[in-house]
Amino acid sequence: MAVTEAIYQDEREIFKHFSIFCSNKVKVILRDRNTEFEAVCKECKNGEVFFSSVTNPNGISLESYRMRPLDAEISFGSDTFLFTAYPTSGNSISLPDVLRSHPKRRYPRIIIQGNPHVSKMYTIVSVRVVDPSIEDEELAKKIHLILSTIESNLVRSENYAMAKVTLYDGTEKSVIIQMLKEYKKPFVVFNTSNLTIKDENFLSYENYVKFMLEKGANRDAIMAQLDKIKDFYVKNAIKSEIIVPLIFEEETIGQIRVVTQKDYINKSHVIRLNSLAVNAIDNLFTKCAFEVVAKEPQPVIDLGVMGIKILVTDTDLYKYIRLGRRVYIQLYFPDDTMIKTMATIVNIYDETPEGFKPIGVKLSSNLDWKDKRKLEEFIQSVIRLQKIEPA
Repeated sequence: MAVTEAIYQDEREIFKHFSIFCSNKVKVILRDRNTEFEAVCKECKNGEVFFSSVTNPNGISLESYRMRPLDAEISFGSDTFLFTAYPTSGNSISLPDVLRSHPKRRYPRIIIQGNPHVSKMYTIVSVRVVDPSIEDEELAKKIHLILSTIESNLVRSENYAMAKVTLYDGTEKSVIIQMLKEYKKPFVVFNTSNLTIKDENFLSYENYVKFMLEKGANRDAIMAQLDKIKDFYVKNAIKSEIIVPLIFEEETIGQIRVVTQKDYINKSHVIRLNSLAVNAIDNLFTKCAFEVVAKEPQPVIDLGVMGIKILVTDTDLYKYIRLGRRVYIQLYFPDDTMIKTMATIVNIYDETPEGFKPIGVKLSSNLDWKDKRKLEEFIQSVIRLQKIEPA
């Protein structure tokens, strides 16, 4: 699953974006709880963004918010840009340090936290996991036994020189692991002396190079890294390598890695490993999975038909917040009715001053049509209230 949010922190890149906004006279929305300003970008210079007009339905001046943070939003092209704005006068703000963007939403989104038209709306968040580091000694032993049995069988019965089963803990930096998480396909090196051999059904070093280039890496640096990988294969007399993802509920949670030193592998070896991976996941989640449930209601920051921004305040959940992770959401409405659905974590935002963790989740595409309709009607009712009685 690709992460949809882009983050710009380079001053030149941010200046470039705002210069484009100004040349196109783009509209900016500035918000602070119950107050909203609408401005039009005019000019960007000397570390400031100047507006040609600034309006507020209640006649409040932007000057009164001088150097106070405002949530700002710009819609331009197919993207929405978000940043924190600090007014420097009645018609200007300082150039932001960070600019975030994501594809423009198809559905309207409403602010929940601090909205006078919405009261008592929250979520209960839970996640089902297999965690080898859990303090429950008996459960940890079960997990270790399953993993070590797979490794032992692969070496003894399948004749691999090495086999390693790993469950991810969220600290992984490997490019190949990033690819496994994004594409959910096996990474295969049929012959380490010829990295160009590939199969369209699997990931290869050709995909590795393309992936790195898309991430902005320098081609010379990529080639140098490939030379190191080739040296590693030669030094350890490795002929072939397979890394198969362990996938649970559309999330890559780990991998099975094997290497050969005597014979080259073929497609049938990969198919066999894929089958083992499916069985391993079934075994782990049947015997070793447990559920972590928020002890307290988790506040809703904003809400759309297909997504929710949630403020995670329960420390028990912090360890399991990862991009791409599937979570279970119970969303409670002001009238105490509730919808329950699965969701995927697609954004993790900066911690609040209190140390809480805001996350963005995308609701399941299989959301019941009645629940989706309820969400749509609730959002539209809040939008109508805000139009009748401006925030």
